[in-house]
Amino acid sequence: MNVQNLLTLVASVALVACASAEITIDWVFVGNANNAVDPIGMNDEITRYGSVVHDYRIGKYEVTNAQCGEFLNAKGQTNTNGIYDSGMSNLGIIQSGSDGSYSFTVDSALANRPVAFVSWFDAARFSNWMSNGNGSGDMEDGAYTLNGATSGIVTKNVGASVYLPSENEWYKAAYYNPANASYSLYPNGKNTITTLDANYSSSVG
Repeated sequence: MNVQNLLTLVASVALVACASAEITIDWVFVGNANNAVDPIGMNDEITRYGSVVHDYRIGKYEVTNAQCGEFLNAKGQTNTNGIYDSGMSNLGIIQSGSDGSYSFTVDSALANRPVAFVSWFDAARFSNWMSNGNGSGDMEDGAYTLNGATSGIVTKNVGASVYLPSENEWYKAAYYNPANASYSLYPNGKNTITTLDANYSSSVG
């Protein structure tokens, strides 16, 4: 059985010190292939989501600053294709040095926070890097053939092992309950939610 691995990255528009270090992702298995779509859909949307024809694994957590810092130190010496965004500096990842010898430091207090200011193409390059064993692995080919692209539409390659989830794959992982083949209203497996379950405020104004 070929089970794909899907990365969840926080992106601004859409994913520590040693280049040779290897990072790992905590994966969660999502089974029950060929499940039905959500018959109701979130917010009564017309398009229904959640049906996936294969088993897969998805990252248990968003990619962290520490994990992105490893990626940047491995592949960002020249900040090729803008994989480092200056907005990251206020949220835990600091760039130093000059073009050709950039290095990146992660604020230890923010190391486990989800990385931000990541474009879809940054996330795709991280996926390629993970597909190729991280460390010195290639970021331009693997799950996606990018060849320097920073815009346009790119689809994942056949046989990709680590890639970004489709809307159906993400939706199923968030809302589907295989025990009774049903969907919850919230991604906590329940039809109710409190401020203890999610980062939100119930007050208005």
